[in-house]
Amino acid sequence: MAVAQQPEEDRLDRVERVLAETAAAQAEAAAVHSEEMAGIRSIVADIGKRVDQLTEQQQRTNQDLSVIKGWQTELAVERTAFAVFNRLSHFGMLMNLIQKHDINNYAVAGVRNKIISQEDADRVTAIDFVMEGIDGSGYPVMFAIEVSYTAGYDDVRRAVERAPLVKRLMGREVVIPAVVAEIISQDFEDYAGMNKIRWTYVANGNRISQ
Repeated sequence: MAVAQQPEEDRLDRVERVLAETAAAQAEAAAVHSEEMAGIRSIVADIGKRVDQLTEQQQRTNQDLSVIKGWQTELAVERTAFAVFNRLSHFGMLMNLIQKHDINNYAVAGVRNKIISQEDADRVTAIDFVMEGIDGSGYPVMFAIEVSYTAGYDDVRRAVERAPLVKRLMGREVVIPAVVAEIISQDFEDYAGMNKIRWTYVANGNRISQ
């Protein structure tokens, strides 16, 4: 009987060895797979961080470009001031272009003489230009102008808020809020019309549909 059982025991031993070897191979494969997955997760995490860094850099670049474009637009307005005033005033004539440093001087004098508060002075000195002259009918007119590369709702809000301060500071009967930009959309035109402000674009500006 013992002799008869020997082949069966040998077969069972072989099966157990195969199973053990298979389990060991599976465990090794699982360990390798786990290590590979950990490596992949690390790579994905590094890629995610890099993408975040690139996104942040792109945002900073866009902000820098926006500032540069804003400066370029202000220079374009200054360079073409007569044409800008002509369009804002319906074929009027520019008599005086008041720039930031002059606006600041007016504001300092206004605070000193208690015409405006320091808070209002800070707001009025943020305006980009004040243009004064006569309109197409020969009447005196003054514009408080916000300049932007792309005209937006905030430009309208700032112009509407600051024009009355310019009026009080300069002692004028009427100061009209205005926006001058390189790019002006139909939506902006509609919004500007609702707020009763003047707008125009610089000589090389564009209207776009949005």
